[in-house]
This record gives sequence, C-alpha cells and structure tokens, in this order.
Amino acid sequence: MIRYVVEDTENIDAHTDLLYRHLKVYISKEELTRDILFCFENGRAVGAYVDDVLIGSVVGVYTPFFEKFHVAHLAVEPEYRREGIGRELMERIVPEGADISVHLNQENPKTLRFYEKLGFTKTHLRFQKFEE
Repeated sequence: MIRYVVEDTENIDAHTDLLYRHLKVYISKEELTRDILFCFENGRAVGAYVDDVLIGSVVGVYTPFFEKFHVAHLAVEPEYRREGIGRELMERIVPEGADISVHLNQENPKTLRFYEKLGFTKTHLRFQKFEE
C-alpha cells in the first residue's frame, strides 16, 4: 500500500536523492538542492512511500509574482509509474483552490501527456540565458 506524507525537513535528503536521480540530465545537484530546500522551507513537499521507502516526490511553492502555486520538481520511480502516484502527488501538493504552474525542461511527449491529463495547457515557451 502506498502512503502519502506531507513532509518536513527531516526527509529532505531522501527527496533530494530521488529527484536528482531522475532530473540530473536537466539540473545540477547544487541547483536542485537549493530548489528543494527553498520548497521545504517556504512551500510544500509530499512523498509517496511503500513501507519506509520513498518512491515518489513532489515539491512546490506559492509564487506571489505569478499568483500561482508552482510545482518545482516531481519524480516517481520507474517501477511505480502509471499507477496514479504522480497524479496523487500533484493533488496533494497544491493548496485547495490555488492556480498551478509547472515548467518543463524538454518536449517529452510522456511528460506533456501527463500534465495535459491533469488539465494543464501549454501556455508559453521559456528562454534562459546564462553568463559564461
């Protein structure tokens, strides 16, 4: 049976490890750690557990500038995908009545379909410029 927990900072390392395993092609460990810490301290984090093993994680924070709850990072272990865990994590992370945003790092058809099934629509293309 899967257990969902609204987390405190006690389990931040487990969330960081899980999210980094799945997102390292998109973000450095330092950036991800900073994001996760910010969400744990200023937003929300929800974990999905089988027994005492973290198998899914989502972190997010309310962004006053956009007046939305922003889902920063979400990942579910591959062997547990397509079981509704990602959907359940999304439902539990967002405060009731809040508008939601998420930024995707690539045009991944599976990821796009996942968010579309949750009622998201693609609204804009995001550009970034980094100093060298």
